[in-house]
Amino acid sequence: MFKFDKNTVPYHVTNMIFYVLTLVVVGLIYYFAFLPPLLEVTTGEFFQNFGMRQVGGSVFFLILVIVPFVLVAAAGYHLYRLIKPAPKVSTDF
Repeated sequence: MFKFDKNTVPYHVTNMIFYVLTLVVVGLIYYFAFLPPLLEVTTGEFFQNFGMRQVGGSVFFLILVIVPFVLVAAAGYHLYRLIKPAPKVSTDF
């Protein structure tokens, strides 16, 4: 993400902060932009006539659900690497 040497403390700290802040922004967007219309249309009638248009919308919302999990995994990875740094590998051959 940022211009730091890979596997250094500043690299992991900045990337973890970036992913956490991105997760907060995505969560706010989901809560205020996507949740109200989703709650309005998901009634019993919605699932009675489930066609291709509803399949496309469901795939879109499935992707929207997956994105926060990826952000949490990325932030968790950088937190893990802060706690337990990767072993140093020699680049001399």
